[in-house]
Amino acid sequence: MQQEMKNSERNSIQLPNSNISRIVELRQKEVINMVDGRRLGYVKDIEFSLETGRLLSVVLPGPWSFSRFFTGETELVIPWRDIRKIGEEIILVDIKE
Repeated sequence: MQQEMKNSERNSIQLPNSNISRIVELRQKEVINMVDGRRLGYVKDIEFSLETGRLLSVVLPGPWSFSRFFTGETELVIPWRDIRKIGEEIILVDIKE
């Protein structure tokens, strides 16, 4: 039982501005840009610092386009500083580009 507790603690990250404690829960939320109301998709992955353990960004599948197919740009990376609010069902981000 104690080993299960340690594994559970190791796989949990407490995220700021939210009650989320597991990355899998973050992946189930839709990301919406506050600037223009666009639905950007769902979290595909996260990037974090191996040195500090801090979350650096969330990664979403990029919008498909013919030109992106040839350039290899298939992901949208949103820096953690651009995340404004993590709600029960959505993540609000502030992306001006």
